[in-house]
Amino acid sequence: MDLPSVQARDLMSNRFDAWIDAYFLESIPEEFDAYTDKTVCLIQEWLSEPIRYANASFKGWEIGVEVQIFYKPDADVDSIDAEMSVAQLFYQNGWIIEQSKNHVKDPDTGQVTKTFYFSKKLMIGSELNGN
Repeated sequence: MDLPSVQARDLMSNRFDAWIDAYFLESIPEEFDAYTDKTVCLIQEWLSEPIRYANASFKGWEIGVEVQIFYKPDADVDSIDAEMSVAQLFYQNGWIIEQSKNHVKDPDTGQVTKTFYFSKKLMIGSELNGN
């Protein structure tokens, strides 16, 4: 199974190309830091641990990703509608919306950012994913 950040990127890829210019996993390369004229999405793993203990073992695994969107200045997108679409996509694919942080201005780039935390429970030996 792919890492949580890869799963999240694959879920988002090609769905939001109209307003997300690039996706990065775990960190944004230094050479890209200077380009604040693009809307980028940074996806990082924040949770990966065993769950549902029984009979001296665990029966599942919980994964989680942090999805940060860095909007380019004067982005031509309705950010609230776009963000609701992102949250809805994750929710419809078995992820729980753990947190949706407020918009903040990145002190380094001056870009407005939005951060989500999503999690998903996986059952060992089963195709059942979800709560």
